[in-house]
Amino acid sequence: MAKKQPKIKRYRKIYGGRSTLSRVVGAVLTVVMLAGVAFLGWTLYEPVSDFLDGTMSLPESSQQEIAPVPTVDLVTVIPQLPQTEITDPAQIKGAYLPAEQLQDPAALTDKLKSLQKQGFNAIVIDAKDADGKIRYQTRDENAVIAGAQAEDAVDLVALTKLAKEYRLSVVARLYAFKDHTAGLTFTGWAVKYMDTEMLWLDNSKEKGGRSWLNPYSEEAQMYIAELAMECISQGCEAILLDGVQFPEGLSLDLIGYGPVTTSRDQVLSAFVQDMDELIREQEAFLILSSSTPAMLGQRTSSHQNGALTYPVATVAPDLRPSAFANASLEGVTAQDPEKQPAETVSQGLALLREKAVEKAILPILQGQNADGSGYGAQQMQAQIEALTSAGIDGYILYSENGDYPEQ
Repeated sequence: MAKKQPKIKRYRKIYGGRSTLSRVVGAVLTVVMLAGVAFLGWTLYEPVSDFLDGTMSLPESSQQEIAPVPTVDLVTVIPQLPQTEITDPAQIKGAYLPAEQLQDPAALTDKLKSLQKQGFNAIVIDAKDADGKIRYQTRDENAVIAGAQAEDAVDLVALTKLAKEYRLSVVARLYAFKDHTAGLTFTGWAVKYMDTEMLWLDNSKEKGGRSWLNPYSEEAQMYIAELAMECISQGCEAILLDGVQFPEGLSLDLIGYGPVTTSRDQVLSAFVQDMDELIREQEAFLILSSSTPAMLGQRTSSHQNGALTYPVATVAPDLRPSAFANASLEGVTAQDPEKQPAETVSQGLALLREKAVEKAILPILQGQNADGSGYGAQQMQAQIEALTSAGIDGYILYSENGDYPEQ
């Protein structure tokens, strides 16, 4: 049975008015379902007329004009796909697969067979990465205008269909405001230097400084929502939302966010709530990801510390022992975190559960490094057993190269 057609509606009144995302996505989507025919393609979620007003300005390096986005209803075609059995995101046993492992159909089929054999019930892929590149074939008009689609973008409909043949759900990871791509074209979506039109960068241009989307921007929020809806319409069963934060880097005191009427924590919380409601309407799940120190309030400059209080049922803290190797975290006493995987995971989890008493926790665990070094089957299993002893069933194993050795 295909998922319901997305409906975006006005949810609630907060701070004396509708939430940021709700004000943008006030239109009701048209229901379109196809049955008994081959999937004919996908259509994009057209932006709503409320938030684009004429030609958008470009950075100095580009002179092309951006045509205003037309006003149309948001419509999508939902493919008929076999269904998997996941009804609770906390029960996901996921394996991250990088983009390069999705390119060869034969090799991918062998990989999915192996993951199913090992007991995984989901794969996690990058849909929008930390650079803002779209890793699947998108028809979202703003993504197309911005040139955001990666050259090796995967056919997401084909991928989700293949994965489900092996009883594997597909979880799409989307970075939210950590995005160096969209704001280069739609400069009104990006953070600026104070009251100027110059894009703020998190480091010097010579050292690879990158721009960020402005969390206060309704257009930026809508863009993220559109991509999430598109992923779900193409068969993804959960959205792993990362990068829900304000910028990190140098010269944070020089950032201008434009006129603001709410606090940073409030705008992020409202955004998460709207995203959660939108996604739940599609019978899919939102999982909010962040670092463990940020969730515990030990990294406050980017306002990531609200993840445990934001209105979302499931959080995915990064509990990889390597994440604690160079960072002090009060309560994690392992002298060498990477060499003590079970102890490190247990201690980090205990700290999180003290604060996340009403949240379901889906920890991100450590797999192999990109060069194949580091963790093997024994270390991976030690982490999983640490979760099991604490009553946690689900997890996402994160191997940079996508390899998960069998015991």
